[in-house]
Amino acid sequence: MKINLYDIFVEFDFKELAYKGVETIDLETERDLELDSSGLTISKVESNGLDLDFEVHDDKVKIRTGKLKGKLTVHFSGKVRDSLVGIYRAPYDGTHMISTQFESSHAREFIPCVDHPAFKAKFKLKIGVNKGLQVISNMPVMNVKDSDGKVIYEFQETPPMSTYLLYVGIGEFEEFKIENKPEIIVATVPGKISKAKLPGELARDFIKTYEEYFGIKYQLPKVHLIAVPEFAFGAMENWGAITFRETALLADERSGFSNVRRVAEVVAHELAHQWFGDLVTMKWWNDLWLNESFATFMSYKIIDMLRPNWHMWGEFLLDETAGALLKDSIPTTHPIEATVNTPQEVEQIFDDISYGKGASILRMIESYIGKDEFKKGISSYLKRYSYSNAEGRDLWASLEETSGKPVSKIMPAWILNEGYPVVKVEVNDDTIKLTQERFGLLPVPDKTYPIPITIEVNGKRKDVMMEDKHLEIKVGEKVDSIKVNLDKAGFYRVLYNELAPVLATKLTPEEQWGLINDYFAFLLAGKISKEEYISLVKKLINAESHLPVLELADQLSFLYAINAEKYGNIAIEFHSTQVNKWKGREDEIGRRTFSILAINLSKMDPEFASSLSEQFRNYELLDGDLKSAVAVAYAVSKGSKALDELLHNYRSSKFDEEKVRILNAILSMKSPYTVVNVLSMVFTGEMKKQDIIRSIQYSLFYPSVREAVWEWIKLHAKKVAEIYGGTGIFGRVMADVIPLLGVGREEEIERFFKENQIKGAEKGIQQGLEILKAVSRIA
Repeated sequence: MKINLYDIFVEFDFKELAYKGVETIDLETERDLELDSSGLTISKVESNGLDLDFEVHDDKVKIRTGKLKGKLTVHFSGKVRDSLVGIYRAPYDGTHMISTQFESSHAREFIPCVDHPAFKAKFKLKIGVNKGLQVISNMPVMNVKDSDGKVIYEFQETPPMSTYLLYVGIGEFEEFKIENKPEIIVATVPGKISKAKLPGELARDFIKTYEEYFGIKYQLPKVHLIAVPEFAFGAMENWGAITFRETALLADERSGFSNVRRVAEVVAHELAHQWFGDLVTMKWWNDLWLNESFATFMSYKIIDMLRPNWHMWGEFLLDETAGALLKDSIPTTHPIEATVNTPQEVEQIFDDISYGKGASILRMIESYIGKDEFKKGISSYLKRYSYSNAEGRDLWASLEETSGKPVSKIMPAWILNEGYPVVKVEVNDDTIKLTQERFGLLPVPDKTYPIPITIEVNGKRKDVMMEDKHLEIKVGEKVDSIKVNLDKAGFYRVLYNELAPVLATKLTPEEQWGLINDYFAFLLAGKISKEEYISLVKKLINAESHLPVLELADQLSFLYAINAEKYGNIAIEFHSTQVNKWKGREDEIGRRTFSILAINLSKMDPEFASSLSEQFRNYELLDGDLKSAVAVAYAVSKGSKALDELLHNYRSSKFDEEKVRILNAILSMKSPYTVVNVLSMVFTGEMKKQDIIRSIQYSLFYPSVREAVWEWIKLHAKKVAEIYGGTGIFGRVMADVIPLLGVGREEEIERFFKENQIKGAEKGIQQGLEILKAVSRIA
């Protein structure tokens, strides 16, 4: 079967949130046609002037076409949903816009179609709306005309693309435009356009750099970047009409580096998809990582090329590699190329493995074959499969062809197998013994991996391929200094029999990060003692680079939260030392690092919180990052006395950036009653649905609050899961929530989720329970 074109006319009733449509499908089929259709009413199907019999069952429309080459017309109607997927209502300020989110299998909730990534087709779209409303879609508007009190927007025909990339947005919009090829348009609901210039200019620069890197021009006449007021994900790469949650798109010079960097990374990620995912698409969802890993890797690469002072490869380790190493070290993991039988299974693999691990493996392969060869291979791959579909092996073949290295031999071991190794390093005079085994926080079946090992011994670099369990290297001189996995480019951990020769080397910030990230994992896995871990922390307590500092801040604040008595002294000592080092820094990374340290210390040290909170009187004049720290300090030190004032700020803030900042501050309070009442604002509409799940995660620092939040979750887990139905987000976030929420109540939490199965979240919940077992050993 082949679909050539969907010619679609849909007329909306904006107020009643309903629509009716007619689509003519140009197709070729050898047998009766089956279309995907969910929640739609099909009233008539015809071809060549004849009505065709059809039946609807199990989200399918089976049409008795027999063999057909030509056009088929389907009459249908549907409802705009109160959800976060399909075609849905995104409310704001007492009104709404209509938006779509079709990945992975929700286009069928808008139109009857073959909702499969390999069935690419052209789309010709006409949308009828009430006067005064605008419509945005993938292509530019070709014609606008009045018709019976409605306005009909007709769009240019799209190139061949997958159904999940189709987009329709309806509402009132303000637009910021940059004349460019392609034209760049940032669209917001009214009153938000003042923060559009920065992301628009970033998009212009990213597109130009991607065109040069890939050797392929951006393929459409325009790209819309659309801030959607209610959005489950960070963003979605609809070809030519990219949607974002507001905090992932809108920023200006006062937003703070944390927000600006986040916006840059998300915009760069989605624009990478315009080539890798939209122009060339995976054949089926088992290769989801082809889309997501590559867009993740390229977003950091492209920003690093344009903003080298942002140190993006350090951010990559913090944001992507860390989570992937954690989630891939438990029994409930999956290979990067996952087994996916149904579209419903796809939602659960939009995770740290498909994004972070895949991107980390690409970084490892680029390091192995060289940057120029990697770039040539990617360009060759994209040119070969443009407007088509591809599989992982097609990418390996292209990289192998351009580099001459055995990429196709190495990659299957990393892509088709779950897990990763720990390399044990034993130094004995002039001999280095390497031993590998699969690393697990809990027992996992052992595997052997082909590891591109990078070593520096006595200041000299060596590269070796380790394909067996053991490898012995004769150096020819006594080993005085050694480090393995240079710049933490390899996706493996390193456990040394002694740290003295390692600490005798000059470790890069990335290598310091790798050392402390590995050794925290070894603490969780029971491979080193608490004393060994704290000894390493003390050796790095005066670290100069933000990268190891932020890693240690994350580890020690977590340890403080699970057991302040056991880990409080070292956590406070580290944060106090580092706060003084970073205080008063004017550079972007310095301000952001101080903010994170100050937020953590405010929760641990009442005296520090009280002192920092005095800056709240000048809150509006502060840098965005400092605002976050001062708001938390104010909320912690004043407690419920500050609630009314903070809630007023929350309600009166125009932008989500500020709303989230204030919300996080309130959720940092020690008052259990206050925190659960604020979480419940999601049910009154005062908190956006998109914000509730991360709000739960943010509220778990204090044991007494965790107790109250756990009671709240027992009452409302299914309601919150329903909000995120069809996204997989609830399960993915619970994998991060449960390890802290469950400390001290392990059996109860496991029993609760066993008795209250939440469909679509099973994998994430199980991951959380497994990580909790490891955390409980050190609590």
